[in-house]
Amino acid sequence: MTKTKATCLFLLGFLTSGSIVLAGSNTLKGRSTIELNIGLWHESKVGNEISTTGIVSTAKTGGFVGGLSYGYWLQENLSVVLSLGLLSGEARSSVSLLGSSQRSSAVIPILLGIRYYVPKSSLRLPVLPFLSVNVGSFVGVESKSEFFSQESRSEAALGTKVGGGIDFLLGESFKLGASAGYNLMTDFSAPIGARKNYNGPELSLGFGIMFGQGSE
Repeated sequence: MTKTKATCLFLLGFLTSGSIVLAGSNTLKGRSTIELNIGLWHESKVGNEISTTGIVSTAKTGGFVGGLSYGYWLQENLSVVLSLGLLSGEARSSVSLLGSSQRSSAVIPILLGIRYYVPKSSLRLPVLPFLSVNVGSFVGVESKSEFFSQESRSEAALGTKVGGGIDFLLGESFKLGASAGYNLMTDFSAPIGARKNYNGPELSLGFGIMFGQGSE
């Protein structure tokens, strides 16, 4: 319910921002942006389990959590984007009469892609719909620590993300965005966390800072 309210408020902000944002005639070609994205389609779980054999503490999140990206406009309707995110994370700790153990894992997508922006409407509104294609590596990292042993490993799997969204320009220096996509990757050779594969949908909101001098 909280996510739904947040989404509604965000969209309402988009609608009202149109009344205070000027479309302008500034070019985007040659400009850069750094964007922070927050995932809306993920599940989180934190809890403690106490039994006669010991205590188990778990913190887990699944689905796209968030990320950071850098974009550069090659043309008015085309930009290249490098992104780094967190697709899944888990930490687990257990204590018993026999000892203690810790385990943690994460899946981090590192992707390079392009965004094709649909040409602006004749109304010159600062609303830019786009389609995107990204390719790169989904890096899985896992570590285990027990009383007598420690183990860690990492593995990269090839993958892609396709999708689309809308950018809302807020003057010359800021933008808001909403995007949806689907992650598709090859399997890890062994499970990272509890899974070998993290294919699935992604829904996120973003806030970006734009900088640089545009060129004609």
